Amino acid sequence: MEHYCRRLAYSGWTATSVTLTDIPVNKAQLHGRVGDYDGGETAAWMAGLRSPTWRAVRDAVTGHSIHCVSDRPFAALTKDLERGLRLLGWMTTKTPVVWYWWDHDWPRILPVGATPGPKHINGGWAVPGTPEVHVYRREEAHKVLIHETIHAIGLDVPQTVMNPIRVRFEGALGHALWPHLGEAFTEFYAEWLWSIAAATGLGDAKKRWDYQLACSAKQAAIIWGRTRGQTAAEDTNVFAYYILKWVLMGHTAEVLLGPTASARHWFDWWMATTIVPVETGEDVPLGMTC
Repeated sequence: MEHYCRRLAYSGWTATSVTLTDIPVNKAQLHGRVGDYDGGETAAWMAGLRSPTWRAVRDAVTGHSIHCVSDRPFAALTKDLERGLRLLGWMTTKTPVVWYWWDHDWPRILPVGATPGPKHINGGWAVPGTPEVHVYRREEAHKVLIHETIHAIGLDVPQTVMNPIRVRFEGALGHALWPHLGEAFTEFYAEWLWSIAAATGLGDAKKRWDYQLACSAKQAAIIWGRTRGQTAAEDTNVFAYYILKWVLMGHTAEVLLGPTASARHWFDWWMATTIVPVETGEDVPLGMTC
Protein backbone atom coordinates (compact mmCIF):
# COMPACT_ATOMS: atom_id res chain seq x y z
CA MET A 1 0.00 0.00 0.00
CA GLU A 2 2.87 2.37 0.73
CA HIS A 3 4.22 1.64 -2.76
CA TYR A 4 0.87 2.62 -4.24
CA CYS A 5 0.86 5.90 -2.27
CA ARG A 6 4.42 6.65 -3.39
CA ARG A 7 3.64 5.91 -7.03
CA LEU A 8 0.56 8.15 -6.91
CA ALA A 9 2.49 11.00 -5.26
CA TYR A 10 5.40 10.65 -7.68
CA SER A 11 3.04 10.76 -10.64
CA GLY A 12 1.63 14.03 -9.35
CA TRP A 13 5.11 15.42 -8.78
CA THR A 14 6.35 14.63 -12.28
CA ALA A 15 3.21 16.21 -13.77
CA THR A 16 3.74 19.48 -11.91
CA SER A 17 5.41 22.36 -13.73
CA VAL A 18 5.71 26.09 -13.12
CA THR A 19 6.05 29.31 -15.04
CA LEU A 20 8.34 31.52 -12.96
CA THR A 21 7.84 35.28 -13.23
CA ASP A 22 9.70 37.89 -11.18
CA ILE A 23 7.47 40.29 -9.24
CA PRO A 24 8.08 43.19 -6.81
CA VAL A 25 9.50 42.06 -3.47
CA ASN A 26 7.45 42.65 -0.33
CA LYS A 27 10.39 43.92 1.71
CA ALA A 28 8.11 45.27 4.42
CA GLN A 29 6.85 41.78 5.23
CA LEU A 30 10.34 40.28 5.21
CA HIS A 31 11.48 43.01 7.61
CA GLY A 32 8.34 42.94 9.72
CA ARG A 33 8.01 39.20 10.23
CA VAL A 34 11.31 38.63 11.97
CA GLY A 35 10.95 38.40 15.71
CA ASP A 36 12.24 36.69 18.81
CA TYR A 37 10.83 33.26 17.85
CA ASP A 38 14.37 32.23 16.88
CA GLY A 39 16.18 34.16 19.59
CA GLY A 40 16.71 37.11 17.28
CA GLU A 41 19.01 35.14 14.95
CA THR A 42 17.21 36.08 11.72
CA ALA A 43 16.89 39.75 12.63
CA ALA A 44 20.61 39.92 13.48
CA TRP A 45 21.50 38.20 10.21
CA MET A 46 19.41 40.64 8.18
CA ALA A 47 20.90 43.62 9.99
CA GLY A 48 24.38 42.35 9.16
CA LEU A 49 23.81 42.01 5.41
CA ARG A 50 25.78 44.70 3.61
CA SER A 51 24.25 44.16 0.17
CA PRO A 52 21.23 41.87 0.55
CA THR A 53 19.65 40.27 -2.48
CA TRP A 54 15.89 40.76 -2.63
CA ARG A 55 13.87 38.61 -5.00
CA ALA A 56 10.25 37.58 -5.47
CA VAL A 57 8.64 35.24 -7.98
CA ARG A 58 5.15 33.99 -8.83
CA ASP A 59 3.80 31.00 -10.72
CA ALA A 60 1.46 32.34 -13.39
CA VAL A 61 -0.79 29.27 -13.26
CA THR A 62 -1.34 28.62 -9.54
CA GLY A 63 -0.65 32.08 -8.15
CA HIS A 64 1.80 30.70 -5.57
CA SER A 65 4.55 33.21 -4.79
CA ILE A 66 7.87 33.48 -2.94
CA HIS A 67 9.48 36.53 -1.35
CA CYS A 68 13.13 36.06 -0.43
CA VAL A 69 16.07 37.90 1.10
CA SER A 70 19.50 36.32 0.73
CA ASP A 71 23.24 36.84 0.78
CA ARG A 72 23.51 34.93 -2.51
CA PRO A 73 23.48 36.52 -5.98
CA PHE A 74 20.14 37.11 -7.71
CA ALA A 75 20.59 34.43 -10.38
CA ALA A 76 21.85 31.85 -7.86
CA LEU A 77 18.38 31.77 -6.31
CA THR A 78 16.53 30.78 -9.48
CA LYS A 79 16.77 27.00 -9.13
CA ASP A 80 15.68 27.01 -5.48
CA LEU A 81 12.80 29.40 -6.13
CA GLU A 82 11.59 27.41 -9.11
CA ARG A 83 11.63 24.22 -7.05
CA GLY A 84 9.76 25.99 -4.26
CA LEU A 85 6.97 27.06 -6.62
CA ARG A 86 6.82 23.56 -8.03
CA LEU A 87 6.50 22.05 -4.54
CA LEU A 88 3.68 24.45 -3.72
CA GLY A 89 1.91 23.58 -6.98
CA TRP A 90 2.30 19.89 -6.22
CA MET A 91 0.75 20.27 -2.79
CA THR A 92 -2.20 22.47 -3.69
CA THR A 93 -3.80 24.15 -6.68
CA LYS A 94 -6.81 25.40 -4.72
CA THR A 95 -5.31 28.24 -2.72
CA PRO A 96 -2.32 30.45 -3.64
CA VAL A 97 0.31 30.16 -0.91
CA VAL A 98 2.96 32.79 -0.15
CA TRP A 99 6.39 31.59 0.98
CA TYR A 100 8.50 34.12 2.89
CA TRP A 101 12.10 32.92 2.91
CA TRP A 102 15.06 34.30 4.85
CA ASP A 103 17.85 32.43 3.03
CA HIS A 104 20.13 32.28 6.05
CA ASP A 105 23.03 29.79 6.14
CA TRP A 106 22.34 28.70 9.72
CA PRO A 107 22.91 24.95 10.22
CA ARG A 108 21.14 22.79 12.79
CA ILE A 109 23.92 21.69 15.13
CA LEU A 110 23.51 20.29 18.65
CA PRO A 111 26.70 21.01 20.63
CA VAL A 112 28.28 18.48 22.96
CA GLY A 113 26.34 18.22 26.19
CA ALA A 114 23.53 20.54 25.07
CA THR A 115 19.84 19.78 25.46
CA PRO A 116 18.08 20.28 22.10
CA GLY A 117 15.99 23.43 21.85
CA PRO A 118 14.50 25.81 19.26
CA LYS A 119 17.81 27.18 17.94
CA HIS A 120 19.08 23.65 17.24
CA ILE A 121 15.92 22.44 15.50
CA ASN A 122 13.32 24.92 14.29
CA GLY A 123 13.44 26.38 10.81
CA GLY A 124 10.06 27.86 10.02
CA TRP A 125 6.49 28.51 11.06
CA ALA A 126 2.96 28.73 9.73
CA VAL A 127 -0.51 29.27 11.13
CA PRO A 128 -2.81 26.32 10.39
CA GLY A 129 -5.31 27.25 7.70
CA THR A 130 -3.53 30.50 6.74
CA PRO A 131 -1.91 30.24 3.28
CA GLU A 132 1.45 31.72 4.29
CA VAL A 133 4.70 29.89 5.03
CA HIS A 134 7.82 31.26 6.73
CA VAL A 135 11.25 29.60 6.48
CA TYR A 136 14.33 31.14 8.07
CA ARG A 137 17.14 28.74 7.19
CA ARG A 138 18.77 27.70 3.93
CA GLU A 139 19.45 24.19 5.22
CA GLU A 140 16.53 21.92 4.30
CA ALA A 141 14.51 24.93 3.14
CA HIS A 142 12.40 22.90 0.71
CA LYS A 143 11.61 20.17 3.20
CA VAL A 144 10.66 22.84 5.74
CA LEU A 145 8.52 24.47 3.04
CA ILE A 146 6.62 21.19 2.67
CA HIS A 147 6.24 20.85 6.45
CA GLU A 148 4.89 24.37 6.89
CA THR A 149 2.62 24.06 3.85
CA ILE A 150 1.01 21.01 5.47
CA HIS A 151 0.06 23.38 8.30
CA ALA A 152 -0.96 26.19 5.97
CA ILE A 153 -3.39 24.10 3.91
CA GLY A 154 -4.85 22.25 6.90
CA LEU A 155 -3.55 18.69 6.50
CA ASP A 156 -2.52 18.26 10.15
CA VAL A 157 -3.96 15.82 12.66
CA PRO A 158 -6.50 17.98 14.58
CA GLN A 159 -5.31 19.39 17.89
CA THR A 160 -8.48 18.19 19.62
CA VAL A 161 -7.52 14.62 18.73
CA MET A 162 -3.96 15.03 19.98
CA ASN A 163 -4.60 16.66 23.36
CA PRO A 164 -5.68 13.54 25.31
CA ILE A 165 -2.99 11.47 23.60
CA ARG A 166 -0.33 14.00 24.60
CA VAL A 167 -1.42 13.64 28.24
CA ARG A 168 -0.71 9.91 28.06
CA PHE A 169 2.77 10.55 26.72
CA GLU A 170 3.47 13.15 29.39
CA GLY A 171 2.46 10.71 32.10
CA ALA A 172 4.87 8.09 30.78
CA LEU A 173 7.74 10.52 30.16
CA GLY A 174 7.38 12.47 33.39
CA HIS A 175 7.46 15.96 31.89
CA ALA A 176 5.31 18.32 29.83
CA LEU A 177 5.66 18.12 26.07
CA TRP A 178 5.31 21.02 23.67
CA PRO A 179 1.54 21.22 23.08
CA HIS A 180 1.64 20.34 19.38
CA LEU A 181 2.33 16.60 19.50
CA GLY A 182 0.70 16.25 16.08
CA GLU A 183 3.94 17.71 14.67
CA ALA A 184 5.15 14.10 14.65
CA PHE A 185 2.82 13.40 11.74
CA THR A 186 3.52 16.71 10.00
CA GLU A 187 7.27 16.05 10.03
CA PHE A 188 6.81 12.39 9.06
CA TYR A 189 4.68 13.39 6.09
CA ALA A 190 7.04 16.19 5.04
CA GLU A 191 10.01 13.83 5.01
CA TRP A 192 8.07 11.20 3.08
CA LEU A 193 7.02 13.76 0.46
CA TRP A 194 10.54 15.18 0.23
CA SER A 195 11.97 11.70 -0.40
CA ILE A 196 9.79 11.70 -3.53
CA ALA A 197 10.39 15.28 -4.65
CA ALA A 198 14.18 14.96 -4.28
CA ALA A 199 14.33 11.63 -6.15
CA THR A 200 15.52 10.95 -9.68
CA GLY A 201 12.88 8.26 -10.17
CA LEU A 202 10.38 6.06 -8.36
CA GLY A 203 13.05 3.52 -7.37
CA ASP A 204 15.26 6.28 -6.04
CA ALA A 205 12.34 7.62 -3.98
CA LYS A 206 12.08 4.23 -2.24
CA LYS A 207 15.83 4.18 -1.58
CA ARG A 208 15.69 7.69 -0.17
CA TRP A 209 12.88 6.74 2.20
CA ASP A 210 14.79 3.66 3.36
CA TYR A 211 17.79 5.89 4.04
CA GLN A 212 15.53 8.32 5.88
CA LEU A 213 14.33 5.50 8.14
CA ALA A 214 17.90 4.58 9.05
CA CYS A 215 18.91 8.20 9.60
CA SER A 216 15.86 8.89 11.76
CA ALA A 217 16.55 5.83 13.91
CA LYS A 218 20.05 7.14 14.60
CA GLN A 219 18.80 10.62 15.44
CA ALA A 220 16.06 9.24 17.71
CA ALA A 221 18.67 7.29 19.68
CA ILE A 222 20.84 10.40 20.08
CA ILE A 223 17.94 12.60 21.15
CA TRP A 224 16.74 9.93 23.56
CA GLY A 225 20.24 9.83 24.99
CA ARG A 226 20.05 13.58 25.65
CA THR A 227 16.45 13.81 26.89
CA ARG A 228 15.54 10.59 28.74
CA GLY A 229 14.91 11.26 32.39
CA GLN A 230 14.19 14.93 31.64
CA THR A 231 11.87 16.65 34.12
CA ALA A 232 11.73 20.16 32.66
CA ALA A 233 8.97 21.00 30.20
CA GLU A 234 9.90 21.04 26.52
CA ASP A 235 10.36 24.40 24.82
CA THR A 236 9.88 23.03 21.30
CA ASN A 237 8.77 19.81 19.60
CA VAL A 238 11.88 17.72 20.31
CA PHE A 239 10.06 14.52 21.22
CA ALA A 240 7.57 14.82 18.35
CA TYR A 241 10.12 15.72 15.67
CA TYR A 242 12.75 13.10 16.38
CA ILE A 243 11.39 10.28 18.50
CA LEU A 244 7.65 9.94 17.92
CA LYS A 245 8.14 10.71 14.21
CA TRP A 246 10.55 7.76 14.00
CA VAL A 247 7.97 5.55 15.75
CA LEU A 248 5.39 6.55 13.11
CA MET A 249 7.86 5.65 10.37
CA GLY A 250 7.63 2.06 11.51
CA HIS A 251 3.93 2.15 10.55
CA THR A 252 4.22 4.17 7.35
CA ALA A 253 1.26 2.74 5.45
CA GLU A 254 -1.16 3.07 8.37
CA VAL A 255 -0.14 6.68 8.99
CA LEU A 256 -0.28 7.69 5.32
CA LEU A 257 -3.72 6.17 4.81
CA GLY A 258 -5.28 7.53 8.00
CA PRO A 259 -3.23 10.09 9.94
CA THR A 260 -6.01 11.03 12.33
CA ALA A 261 -7.34 7.48 12.70
CA SER A 262 -3.82 6.18 13.39
CA ALA A 263 -3.32 8.67 16.26
CA ARG A 264 -5.14 6.42 18.70
CA HIS A 265 -2.33 3.88 18.24
CA TRP A 266 0.61 6.22 18.65
CA PHE A 267 1.05 5.73 22.38
CA ASP A 268 0.84 1.94 22.12
CA TRP A 269 3.33 1.95 19.23
CA TRP A 270 5.69 4.04 21.35
CA MET A 271 5.34 1.74 24.35
CA ALA A 272 6.09 -1.27 22.16
CA THR A 273 9.25 0.36 20.78
CA THR A 274 12.70 0.00 22.28
CA ILE A 275 15.13 2.85 21.73
CA VAL A 276 18.68 2.24 22.90
CA PRO A 277 20.02 5.67 23.89
CA VAL A 278 23.23 6.80 22.25
CA GLU A 279 25.61 9.10 24.09
CA THR A 280 27.84 11.24 21.88
CA GLY A 281 30.96 13.20 22.73
CA GLU A 282 30.74 15.41 19.68
CA ASP A 283 28.51 17.98 17.99
CA VAL A 284 25.51 16.39 16.29
CA PRO A 285 23.93 17.61 13.01
CA LEU A 286 20.16 17.73 13.51
CA GLY A 287 19.08 18.29 9.93
CA MET A 288 16.08 16.01 9.52
CA THR A 289 16.94 14.95 5.98
CA CYS A 290 20.48 14.03 7.10
